Amino acid sequence: AQQVVRPGTITVFLEPLFQGGFEGVPPGSSCIANAYTNNHDRLSEEGLSTSKWLFFHVIDTVGVVHAVILRIQALLLPVQTLVLSGH
Repeated sequence: AQQVVRPGTITVFLEPLFQGGFEGVPPGSSCIANAYTNNHDRLSEEGLSTSKWLFFHVIDTVGVVHAVILRIQALLLPVQTLVLSGH
């Protein structure tokens, strides 16, 4: 399987949200994950400087863009695997 270029590595322990959530996932398989931020409360604080307000907005915007890209990759994965794999 193709690996995404990894700028860093993080080790996590995943727990399924639902009973049987890991069924069919082979041991040692890799995944793509996205860490989310939420600065909504900070952005609504009184007295927040313009530079900090802009910084928190940029951080949240990058998170949203990454989340959209991750979902597009998840939608395209079956097409890439089944149609565009060259088999």
